[in-house]
Amino acid sequence: VVKEHLPKDGLCVVFVETKRGADSLEIELHKNGISVAAIHGDRSQIQREEALAAFKTGANPILVATDVAARGLDIPNVSLVVNFDMPKQLDDYVHRIGRTGRAGRKGTAVAFVNERCAYLHDLYDILIEAKQDTPIWFEEMV
Repeated sequence: VVKEHLPKDGLCVVFVETKRGADSLEIELHKNGISVAAIHGDRSQIQREEALAAFKTGANPILVATDVAARGLDIPNVSLVVNFDMPKQLDDYVHRIGRTGRAGRKGTAVAFVNERCAYLHDLYDILIEAKQDTPIWFEEMV
């Protein structure tokens, strides 16, 4: 997904629900030759600051983060947000995707969803209201 949707020199935030998920995804992406860093509550302040610095400069253009760790971060050049794990609440989803396309820039949000997501119908309504394209499989799912 990242290779397909991330523009050259773009930054990507991948959201996961758990600290363990952040660590696992970071390791898997590294194994596949992708420059990535992860932040979550079990990382020290120094580790989080180093990861953010490498992310902002593009040295590690992909940041895997939990919601708690990413809260309050203002990173203006994020062009792609991936919801690897969907959040439990629709408001959290909206907050996550709001990190891309800031200041009039274009941005892309990708989400991995399944029928267990409790707010799929509401999400679909929001996407339609915002005039966003939705895949046929998503329309069929709701």
